Amino acid sequence: MWDRLKKAGFFVSVGAILFFILKIILKNGYVVANIYKWFN
Repeated sequence: MWDRLKKAGFFVSVGAILFFILKIILKNGYVVANIYKWFN
């Protein structure tokens, strides 16, 4: 039981971290695209 919960928690943590990184990349990409538009 505990092993399964630990494994699930680990995967949830990894998923949350990946989602957070993806969100930052997408947000930065959006900002960079807008800056690029201004200078064109």
